[in-house]
Amino acid sequence: MPEPITPELIQEAARGSQQAFRAIVEANQRFVYAAAFRFVHDQHEAEDITQDVFVRLWKNLHAYKPEVKLTTWLYKIVTNRCLDFLKSRHGRHRNNKVDVSLQLNVNSTSTPETDLHRQELTALVYAAADELTHKQKAVFILRDLEGLTSDEVCEALSMTAGNVKSNLFHARQKIAEKLKNRYQTTDKSFL
Repeated sequence: MPEPITPELIQEAARGSQQAFRAIVEANQRFVYAAAFRFVHDQHEAEDITQDVFVRLWKNLHAYKPEVKLTTWLYKIVTNRCLDFLKSRHGRHRNNKVDVSLQLNVNSTSTPETDLHRQELTALVYAAADELTHKQKAVFILRDLEGLTSDEVCEALSMTAGNVKSNLFHARQKIAEKLKNRYQTTDKSFL
Protein backbone atom coordinates (compact mmCIF):
# COMPACT_ATOMS: atom_id res chain seq x y z
CA MET A 1 0.00 0.00 0.00
CA PRO A 2 1.32 3.46 -0.81
CA GLU A 3 2.06 6.11 1.76
CA PRO A 4 -0.87 8.42 2.54
CA ILE A 5 -0.95 11.68 0.61
CA THR A 6 -2.04 14.82 2.45
CA PRO A 7 -5.18 16.65 1.34
CA GLU A 8 -3.04 19.77 0.93
CA LEU A 9 -0.79 18.01 -1.59
CA ILE A 10 -3.82 16.82 -3.54
CA GLN A 11 -5.28 20.35 -3.56
CA GLU A 12 -1.96 21.75 -4.73
CA ALA A 13 -1.83 19.21 -7.56
CA ALA A 14 -5.44 19.98 -8.47
CA ARG A 15 -4.42 23.65 -8.83
CA GLY A 16 -1.85 22.56 -11.42
CA SER A 17 1.34 21.98 -9.44
CA GLN A 18 3.39 19.48 -11.40
CA GLN A 19 5.71 18.99 -8.44
CA ALA A 20 2.79 18.03 -6.18
CA PHE A 21 1.38 15.72 -8.84
CA ARG A 22 4.81 14.11 -9.33
CA ALA A 23 4.91 13.39 -5.59
CA ILE A 24 1.48 11.73 -5.82
CA VAL A 25 2.61 9.64 -8.79
CA GLU A 26 5.86 8.60 -7.11
CA ALA A 27 4.03 7.57 -3.95
CA ASN A 28 1.43 5.51 -5.82
CA GLN A 29 2.90 4.21 -9.08
CA ARG A 30 4.16 0.88 -7.68
CA PHE A 31 0.80 -0.13 -6.25
CA VAL A 32 -1.09 1.04 -9.36
CA TYR A 33 1.26 -1.00 -11.56
CA ALA A 34 0.96 -4.04 -9.27
CA ALA A 35 -2.84 -3.85 -9.33
CA ALA A 36 -2.86 -3.49 -13.12
CA PHE A 37 -0.45 -6.39 -13.55
CA ARG A 38 -2.62 -8.62 -11.38
CA PHE A 39 -5.49 -7.99 -13.76
CA VAL A 40 -3.75 -8.23 -17.12
CA HIS A 41 -0.61 -10.34 -16.44
CA ASP A 42 1.25 -8.42 -19.10
CA GLN A 43 4.12 -6.11 -18.23
CA HIS A 44 3.69 -3.71 -21.15
CA GLU A 45 -0.10 -3.50 -20.82
CA ALA A 46 0.24 -2.93 -17.07
CA GLU A 47 2.71 -0.11 -17.74
CA ASP A 48 0.34 1.45 -20.29
CA ILE A 49 -2.60 1.15 -17.91
CA THR A 50 -0.54 2.68 -15.09
CA GLN A 51 0.33 5.65 -17.27
CA ASP A 52 -3.29 6.01 -18.36
CA VAL A 53 -4.47 5.91 -14.74
CA PHE A 54 -2.25 8.84 -13.84
CA VAL A 55 -3.28 10.79 -16.95
CA ARG A 56 -6.92 10.29 -15.93
CA LEU A 57 -6.07 11.29 -12.35
CA TRP A 58 -4.39 14.50 -13.57
CA LYS A 59 -7.39 15.40 -15.74
CA ASN A 60 -9.90 14.71 -12.96
CA LEU A 61 -8.13 15.85 -9.79
CA HIS A 62 -10.42 18.87 -9.67
CA ALA A 63 -13.32 16.46 -8.99
CA TYR A 64 -11.57 14.69 -6.10
CA LYS A 65 -13.62 14.54 -2.91
CA PRO A 66 -11.47 14.60 0.27
CA GLU A 67 -13.87 12.27 2.12
CA VAL A 68 -12.72 9.45 -0.20
CA LYS A 69 -9.21 8.11 0.27
CA LEU A 70 -7.03 8.83 -2.75
CA THR A 71 -5.94 5.18 -2.86
CA THR A 72 -9.57 4.07 -3.09
CA TRP A 73 -10.13 6.49 -5.95
CA LEU A 74 -6.99 5.22 -7.69
CA TYR A 75 -8.15 1.62 -7.24
CA LYS A 76 -11.42 2.58 -8.87
CA ILE A 77 -9.63 4.16 -11.83
CA VAL A 78 -7.19 1.26 -12.29
CA THR A 79 -9.95 -1.34 -11.91
CA ASN A 80 -12.19 0.38 -14.45
CA ARG A 81 -9.28 0.78 -16.87
CA CYS A 82 -8.30 -2.89 -16.46
CA LEU A 83 -11.88 -4.07 -16.93
CA ASP A 84 -12.10 -1.97 -20.11
CA PHE A 85 -8.88 -3.58 -21.30
CA LEU A 86 -10.10 -7.10 -20.49
CA LYS A 87 -13.40 -6.50 -22.28
CA SER A 88 -11.64 -5.16 -25.36
CA ARG A 89 -9.26 -8.11 -25.40
CA HIS A 90 -12.03 -10.69 -24.91
CA GLY A 91 -11.56 -13.49 -27.41
CA ARG A 92 -8.04 -12.49 -28.38
CA HIS A 93 -5.16 -14.66 -27.22
CA ARG A 94 -2.11 -12.91 -25.84
CA ASN A 95 1.31 -14.61 -25.86
CA ASN A 96 3.43 -11.78 -24.47
CA LYS A 97 2.76 -12.46 -20.81
CA VAL A 98 5.65 -11.98 -18.41
CA ASP A 99 6.77 -15.03 -16.48
CA VAL A 100 4.94 -15.06 -13.16
CA SER A 101 8.20 -15.77 -11.36
CA LEU A 102 9.38 -12.26 -12.23
CA GLN A 103 6.56 -10.83 -10.12
CA LEU A 104 7.23 -12.91 -6.99
CA ASN A 105 9.04 -11.70 -3.91
CA VAL A 106 11.27 -14.70 -3.33
CA ASN A 107 12.32 -15.33 0.27
CA SER A 108 16.11 -15.55 0.58
CA THR A 109 15.79 -18.72 2.72
CA SER A 110 13.56 -20.52 0.24
CA THR A 111 14.73 -23.54 -1.65
CA PRO A 112 14.53 -24.02 -5.41
CA GLU A 113 11.79 -26.59 -4.83
CA THR A 114 9.63 -24.21 -2.75
CA ASP A 115 10.28 -21.44 -5.27
CA LEU A 116 9.08 -23.73 -8.04
CA HIS A 117 5.96 -24.67 -6.06
CA ARG A 118 5.26 -20.99 -5.34
CA GLN A 119 5.65 -20.12 -9.02
CA GLU A 120 3.39 -22.97 -10.06
CA LEU A 121 0.74 -22.05 -7.50
CA THR A 122 0.88 -18.38 -8.49
CA ALA A 123 0.51 -19.29 -12.17
CA LEU A 124 -2.47 -21.53 -11.34
CA VAL A 125 -4.16 -18.80 -9.29
CA TYR A 126 -3.66 -16.30 -12.13
CA ALA A 127 -4.96 -18.80 -14.68
CA ALA A 128 -7.99 -19.54 -12.50
CA ALA A 129 -8.60 -15.81 -12.00
CA ASP A 130 -8.54 -15.33 -15.77
CA GLU A 131 -11.53 -17.69 -16.01
CA LEU A 132 -13.64 -15.68 -13.57
CA THR A 133 -16.22 -13.14 -14.66
CA HIS A 134 -14.84 -9.60 -14.81
CA LYS A 135 -16.67 -8.65 -11.59
CA GLN A 136 -15.47 -11.76 -9.74
CA LYS A 137 -11.92 -11.16 -10.91
CA ALA A 138 -12.00 -7.51 -9.85
CA VAL A 139 -13.37 -8.35 -6.39
CA PHE A 140 -10.89 -11.22 -5.92
CA ILE A 141 -7.90 -9.13 -6.95
CA LEU A 142 -8.81 -6.10 -4.87
CA ARG A 143 -9.87 -8.05 -1.78
CA ASP A 144 -7.54 -11.04 -1.68
CA LEU A 145 -4.49 -9.97 -3.67
CA GLU A 146 -4.42 -6.24 -2.97
CA GLY A 147 -5.75 -6.55 0.59
CA LEU A 148 -8.47 -3.90 0.43
CA THR A 149 -11.25 -4.04 3.00
CA SER A 150 -14.73 -5.02 1.86
CA ASP A 151 -15.85 -1.39 2.23
CA GLU A 152 -12.98 -0.19 0.04
CA VAL A 153 -13.84 -2.79 -2.59
CA CYS A 154 -17.49 -1.67 -2.49
CA GLU A 155 -16.43 1.92 -3.06
CA ALA A 156 -13.80 1.14 -5.72
CA LEU A 157 -16.21 -0.98 -7.75
CA SER A 158 -19.44 0.87 -6.93
CA MET A 159 -20.97 -2.37 -5.68
CA THR A 160 -23.10 -3.22 -2.67
CA ALA A 161 -21.61 -5.21 0.19
CA GLY A 162 -23.81 -8.16 -0.76
CA ASN A 163 -22.56 -8.11 -4.36
CA VAL A 164 -18.94 -7.95 -3.21
CA LYS A 165 -19.48 -10.81 -0.77
CA SER A 166 -21.25 -12.95 -3.39
CA ASN A 167 -18.67 -12.31 -6.11
CA LEU A 168 -15.82 -12.99 -3.70
CA PHE A 169 -17.43 -16.23 -2.53
CA HIS A 170 -17.88 -17.49 -6.10
CA ALA A 171 -14.39 -16.38 -7.12
CA ARG A 172 -12.77 -18.17 -4.19
CA GLN A 173 -14.90 -21.24 -4.82
CA LYS A 174 -13.88 -21.42 -8.51
CA ILE A 175 -10.21 -20.86 -7.75
CA ALA A 176 -10.24 -23.45 -4.97
CA GLU A 177 -11.89 -25.96 -7.30
CA LYS A 178 -9.26 -25.33 -9.98
CA LEU A 179 -6.45 -25.81 -7.46
CA LYS A 180 -8.14 -28.88 -6.00
CA ASN A 181 -8.47 -30.43 -9.46
CA ARG A 182 -4.82 -29.72 -10.22
CA TYR A 183 -3.43 -31.15 -7.01
CA GLN A 184 -5.92 -33.99 -6.68
CA THR A 185 -3.82 -36.24 -8.88
CA THR A 186 -0.39 -34.92 -7.86
CA ASP A 187 1.24 -33.74 -4.65
CA LYS A 188 -1.60 -33.45 -2.12
CA SER A 189 0.75 -32.24 0.61
CA PHE A 190 1.45 -29.05 -1.35
CA LEU A 191 -1.93 -27.51 -0.55
